[in-house]
Amino acid sequence: MTGIILLAAGESKRFGGPKQLAEWNGKPLLRRAAETAVRSKLGPVNVVLGAVDEPCREVLHGLDVTIIHNPRWKDGMGGSIVAGLKPWIGKPLDGLIIMLADQPGVTPGFLRALEAAASNPLAPERPIVASRYAGQLGVPAWFSPKRFSKLLMLEGGKGAKSLITAETNVHWINAPAAAHDIDTPTDLMAALSGAGRG
Repeated sequence: MTGIILLAAGESKRFGGPKQLAEWNGKPLLRRAAETAVRSKLGPVNVVLGAVDEPCREVLHGLDVTIIHNPRWKDGMGGSIVAGLKPWIGKPLDGLIIMLADQPGVTPGFLRALEAAASNPLAPERPIVASRYAGQLGVPAWFSPKRFSKLLMLEGGKGAKSLITAETNVHWINAPAAAHDIDTPTDLMAALSGAGRG
């Protein structure tokens, strides 16, 4: 069983408003990401909220997710990862996936592909399986329980990518759809335009 941590605690300064609530083809980005996580059927889903709590809770209404409020969201992404992971410490997880609310191109099938790459019995042990897009490695990414202790040490602005780049034995799979990272309204319009052409 693989747990999924969906990070959605930021205040979206560059977007000029809560991008978690921005619509992608008629659906808020956060709702779309949460549905993707649930539909992957990999395991429990923890959604970490912070700056925009109540409106995000409303968007998530009816979904089989656990909502966790990170009161220290201003400290950065590291604390949100810790908040999302702590409830699972000591529980029988085979791994966890960290994903963002602003990558609408990510699908349930891709999340399952991450987990499958990690659990491939014919492959060497893979402590981290990352996504590769735009010439770099990032999230969504799968982490072995052997890396949970390092995740729990994250703080401030250091997120999952800091562990991915430091890992000497990281595996990756191509994820061009994850390159649509929505940071500004312009990013959203460009991504929507690209999706329409696709």
